[in-house]
Amino acid sequence: MIDNSTARPSWSDESLQQTDIAGRGDFARVVASRIDSCVNGQSSTVFGLVGPWGGGKTTLLKEVISRLSNWKSVWFSPWSVSDAESITAEFVSALSEAFPKSKSVKDKLSQYSRFGTPLLKLIPVIGDAASSVAKEAISDLAKRPSWHSEFGELSGEIAEQGVRVLVIVDDVDRLDGEELRALLRVVRLLGRFTNVHYLLAYDQATIESALRSTGADGESSEFMEKIVQYPFEVPPVPMVVRRRWSRAILDSISPSGEPADGLHQEHREELIKILASGLETPRAANRLREQMHSLSELISAAEVDAFDFTALTWLRITHHRLWDDIRLNPETYLSWNENDSEDGQQRRIERVDSLVSRGHAQPARDAVQYLFRPMSVMDVLAGRQGRMQKARYFDRYFQVGLADDDVSERKTQVALAELAKGMAESPDIAYLKAIILGDDPERSALALDIASSQRRLSPTTSLEILGCVEDIRSEIRSIGKSHPFRLSAAERWLSREIFLSLETNLVPEQALIARFGYEFLTASAYSMMRTVGQDRDQVKRLYAGVARRWISEVCNEPLASTLCRPELLPMTSFCVWIVELEDHKGFLSRDIFDAERLIDVAARYVSFNEWVGTGVEYEVVFREEEFRFAVAGTDIKGLSAGLPHAPDEPDYQVSDRSNRDLTEAQRRDFAIRQLHALLG
Repeated sequence: MIDNSTARPSWSDESLQQTDIAGRGDFARVVASRIDSCVNGQSSTVFGLVGPWGGGKTTLLKEVISRLSNWKSVWFSPWSVSDAESITAEFVSALSEAFPKSKSVKDKLSQYSRFGTPLLKLIPVIGDAASSVAKEAISDLAKRPSWHSEFGELSGEIAEQGVRVLVIVDDVDRLDGEELRALLRVVRLLGRFTNVHYLLAYDQATIESALRSTGADGESSEFMEKIVQYPFEVPPVPMVVRRRWSRAILDSISPSGEPADGLHQEHREELIKILASGLETPRAANRLREQMHSLSELISAAEVDAFDFTALTWLRITHHRLWDDIRLNPETYLSWNENDSEDGQQRRIERVDSLVSRGHAQPARDAVQYLFRPMSVMDVLAGRQGRMQKARYFDRYFQVGLADDDVSERKTQVALAELAKGMAESPDIAYLKAIILGDDPERSALALDIASSQRRLSPTTSLEILGCVEDIRSEIRSIGKSHPFRLSAAERWLSREIFLSLETNLVPEQALIARFGYEFLTASAYSMMRTVGQDRDQVKRLYAGVARRWISEVCNEPLASTLCRPELLPMTSFCVWIVELEDHKGFLSRDIFDAERLIDVAARYVSFNEWVGTGVEYEVVFREEEFRFAVAGTDIKGLSAGLPHAPDEPDYQVSDRSNRDLTEAQRRDFAIRQLHALLG
């Protein structure tokens, strides 16, 4: 994996077609043999390839596939879709590739996708609590023979093709908890067709963490055991291979005039031992190699020690929190003293351990000691200049370690601290704004992510921070929609500051409504739930006042004005979500006294579902729950006599639409049909 040549290699993290790590070829052969033992007509089986991130799983997947004959392999990428509900559609799209010549199978799969996607949320997976809602869902499914017949018919037709299909699901550990559970529902229930088998690649620790985050009952490792029948653990990289990687990295960056005496070689060998213990995967070795190759010229120009820079770069890539702690607390590390008391040494070890979030801590401890232990006479004789342990050179290591197009976390932190203190302008604040509003959207998104992450743990906000983020959002919106991810990042950050404003009573509720509008405030509440993981009850409590003010407003204005509000549907949904607003049901009922007005209101609750697969499709839907909440108490049955008759079939497409455009006449027609359906 490591290139010893003097030419600078280019590394893109692309997987190899064949593993180059000793012993793994035999491992791939064994896995392929076990998969190949699945005979034609056999029920679905799930295999697992388990290993750490960057451990070469994708390369092994390719090698396993290359050893299979008389199989049709398709790649299913659940992490490429935007939400958990789309996973079924993506799965069906992937599976369809296995039957390019069978139009019947492809058509049935398409129908199955539309049927299965809404059911994905109803089907419980192992570990779900047997709540009354779940039991009702199961009962409801049992009453729908079309589900069983559709599955059975499709499974039978797939079996008739006589093709053994292997669905490869790589990077399962990229999914969040809910997306992972949705994937497991697909694999365990919706996709267990005859002759369709699965090979899942994932990191066990990451999977267990994701499952725990969703509150799955029982041990998450046992949970996966019930899904994956044959888990194969990727063999660890032999230590001798890791030592070769480490030595090649040091050989590639050591200055040509570097002394080669025994003392210097001892330092080199010590660092090789540390790196070999820490570089557990091919990706980790390649990342460090590429970093050192890229920065090798700067190391010499900055007059810093190449070995120290290598050790620090490894900490930056592998244990960023520890690296950041060193950067922000130089006095703690530069004051290292070998004569520290036993308690002092233990506190140092505990500090390092607390900042190591993955992997074992010993290599990190050894690297920190390598960097900061006091130099002995023998160390001086080794001829190493510009050591990091000297305060004079300390900052140079971090200045060199940051690429020109990166974002300084320190400057960002200072800018946020200045804003928190009430400063509206400073060089650091201007620096942060210039990046966020600059021409590079990726750098802007990175700055927004760093800033919002640093603000995430703050219990308070300030008028200056709120105003700054509000201005940033406004400026980005004025730039245009060519980079929606940048606007989305700004709005997530702004949502956090609005939440803190409500929590600390920094800005009156009415003032927030005037500044941001009901629609964005509602979106900010959902954003807090979705991206920050805030306590649901706390979010409901803080935003309930916003909902009450909205209901109060619409109750004191003409119905026609309320129906023109763009936030009518999301705000009604928001009120339904906040259970304590039950006493405000029927807030539109007072003005509904004939069928025409009933239709006008119903038309405002016509919306769309979005399905994402190989493309984007839309389905016209009626938000019945929100409609019933808004019109509770209205004598719908009594007004039904005035409803016009609807033709048997609409003259517009309801599902599989390519757009969300409905004419007002079509919207009313759909509303009338739904009202008739409500009346039975």
